[in-house]
Amino acid sequence: MSKRPLTAIAIGNLKSRPQRYEVPDPGCAGLRVVVFPSRRKSFVVRYRFRGVQKKLTLGACLIERSGEAEPADAPELDTPLSLLAARQLAVTALRQARAGEDPCAAKQRRRQEERAAESDTLAAIAAEYLRREGPRLRTLNQRRSDLDLLCAGGKKKTPSAQSAGLGRLPVAEITRGQYTRVLDTIADHNGPVRSDRCLSALRTLLAWHAKRSDFVSPLVRGGRRTSIAERARARILSDDELRKLWTAAEQAGVFGAYLRFTLLTATRRGESAGLRRSELSDGGRTWIVPAQRYKSKRDTLIPLSAAAQRIVATQPILAGDHVFSATGERALGGFDDRKAEFDEASGVANYRLHDLRRTSRTLLSRAGISADIGERCLGHALVGVRGTYDRHAYESEKRDAFEALAKLIERIVRPQADVADMVAERRKRRRH
Repeated sequence: MSKRPLTAIAIGNLKSRPQRYEVPDPGCAGLRVVVFPSRRKSFVVRYRFRGVQKKLTLGACLIERSGEAEPADAPELDTPLSLLAARQLAVTALRQARAGEDPCAAKQRRRQEERAAESDTLAAIAAEYLRREGPRLRTLNQRRSDLDLLCAGGKKKTPSAQSAGLGRLPVAEITRGQYTRVLDTIADHNGPVRSDRCLSALRTLLAWHAKRSDFVSPLVRGGRRTSIAERARARILSDDELRKLWTAAEQAGVFGAYLRFTLLTATRRGESAGLRRSELSDGGRTWIVPAQRYKSKRDTLIPLSAAAQRIVATQPILAGDHVFSATGERALGGFDDRKAEFDEASGVANYRLHDLRRTSRTLLSRAGISADIGERCLGHALVGVRGTYDRHAYESEKRDAFEALAKLIERIVRPQADVADMVAERRKRRRH
C-alpha cells in the first residue's frame, strides 16, 4: 500500500468489491475511507479511548471536481465531506479522545438532543395528543383540522406550508406573538369564529402538554376575536317554515328522513347522523347515544316517539350498522352540500342544522313540557345540588315529552288533520 497521502482523485478511483473494505489515509492518522459493495464511500476515523478501539463515522465522501473551492463553513458530522473537511473532523475527534471525551458518545448525545427537539415540535405534540386523547373527543375530526391549520401557519395544509409553519418548531421556542400572528392569519382567511376555535384547540393542547412536562404555556387569558354572547343564536323555525321543511323532507330521501328524525329527537346534527342500529333497544323504542358521541361525555338515553320509530323503520337495512347512510358503512355527511340543495327545494333558508335543536326545545315548551324535563330531553344535566343528588333517568317523563313533541309537530305540519280531530271530538261529546 502506498504511503503517500490520499487525494480526491485517488478516492474517486477506488473500486467496489464484493465485501466492504477500508483504505487508510497516510496524510491523517486514523482517517480511513470505507468503500461499500454498492460503490458508496464514506469517511471514518478510528481511535482508542480508554484502551478500547472505536470508530466514528464522519460522513459520506464528497468527490470534488477539479478547481472547486472548499466550502467556507466549518465541516459538520453526517454531511457530505471533502477530503480536507474529513481530515479536520478527524483531527478534532482525536483531540477530543486525548482530552478524555469520547467523540462517539458526544455524537450520540447530539442525536438524542435532535430527536428530542423533533419530538417536542408543535406538530409532534399535536399528533401525540390526538393519538392519546382522540378516542375521548366527540369532535375529533374538527379538532384535528384546527390543529393542522395552526401547525401550517394558518394556511391551507400542504407539505410546503407545513414545513414553513409553526408545526416544525419546538413548542418551547414558539412565542405568544407567533401564535397571535397565525391566529390573525386564520381570522383573515377563514373568519374570526374559526380563529377562536383554533385558539381554543391550542389552549387545550398546550395545557395537556404542560401537565405532562415542565412546559409553561405562553398564552394568557383573553385573545378571542368574537364574543360568545354576541354569537349566541336565537333562530328558530316559524310554524310556516317548519311546515315547508317537513313537507319537503318527506320527499328528500335519506337526508329528509335525517332532518325529521333530528327534529323529533332534539339532538345535535352529528348525534342523529351517527345513529346506529346497535344503539337501539327495546324493539327500537329506546336509543342510547354512547358517551364518545355525546357532548356531555355520558351515555344518554333518548326514548323514541312512535313517529321517530317509523322513520327508522323505513330506512333500508344496509351492509353496515348506520341508519342514515348511503352505504351503511359511514355516517351521513356532506351536510353543507346536502342542505344547500334541500333548502332550494324547501324554500326555507338562513338557518343552521343546530337551529332545529333549538326549534325542538321551543316546541317542547309549547307542548306543555316542564323546563326540567325539556332540558333532560336535550341531555342537559341539572345544575347545583339537584344535579349531584338527583340520579333519576326520567325515561318515562322524556318518553311522554317526545310523544307530545311529535304530536305538536304533526298538528303544525298538517293543521287540517288537527281540525278534523277537533270535529270528531265534538261529535263524540254530543253523543254522550
